[in-house]
Amino acid sequence: MRTSTGTRVHGLLGLAVSVLLIAGVIVGCSGSDDPSSGSTGSSGSTAVGTAPPLTGAPDPKTVPAPIWQADLSGPNPLTHFQNTPYNNDGAPAPEVVDAPGISGAKAIRYTVPGGGKRAELVPQIDPYREGDDAYFGFAWNLPADFPVNADGWQVVAQWKNDGEGSPPVEIKIDHGQFVVDGGAGGDNPQENYFTQPIGPAVPGQQTDVVLHIHFSTDPTKAQVDAWMNGQKRVDAFRPPGGTRYADDDSYLKTGIYRDTAIDQTAVLYLIDARVARSYDSAAALVGPRS
Repeated sequence: MRTSTGTRVHGLLGLAVSVLLIAGVIVGCSGSDDPSSGSTGSSGSTAVGTAPPLTGAPDPKTVPAPIWQADLSGPNPLTHFQNTPYNNDGAPAPEVVDAPGISGAKAIRYTVPGGGKRAELVPQIDPYREGDDAYFGFAWNLPADFPVNADGWQVVAQWKNDGEGSPPVEIKIDHGQFVVDGGAGGDNPQENYFTQPIGPAVPGQQTDVVLHIHFSTDPTKAQVDAWMNGQKRVDAFRPPGGTRYADDDSYLKTGIYRDTAIDQTAVLYLIDARVARSYDSAAALVGPRS
């Protein structure tokens, strides 16, 4: 059964992970120029450099239809999401508004005040089981005042396991960068926690992120790939504990879920989201293109 709350793993685990991985963050931020090198990142790091420019997305008319899309143009756009009011905790419910910087487009605005915990939505799609494979595309806009460098975790998408605990895979904004991490809530979290930098989280502009996940408890089969603005940033990474927990299905949640110690308000615009069977289909996102 899906639960309304989850306990995140911090304290000694977070300290141990930060100490063990800080060298990897430095290498990941200042090393190879190859965006697909998959260097290891870490909580507590500060992103350097700039995100790749937002390049031309595939034409939705020329790619296979997605499995699911957050179609915000209809009269009842949030009907594409489940009715999960328990996912508003210390924050107002998400609302549909005009998309920033894109004439005629709509977006979902998530707002979490300082001290708030979550404003999330669950798409109307089936949960993910062993052997499933999918691509997930997100077009996000971070307003100019988004606290990208806040001390504390800020999750913007998670593939939550049924039950308690941190998810096997999530995307968060962590000290100035988008990262994909997970594994802190399953068996042997100190051994299985992983984190991979995707790229800088730049306020005041749209950022497209596509994540490919092969769902498996077997680390030799599980896989994560990530693209930012059309450029590959994480290439065929295999999390040490897999991408799902044994006996737990995973389901997608979008929005803001964050550390209640953060005292700054965060607003996030989700301009488009797609779930697909191929990269091109997931990457055919709404937005301005160069």
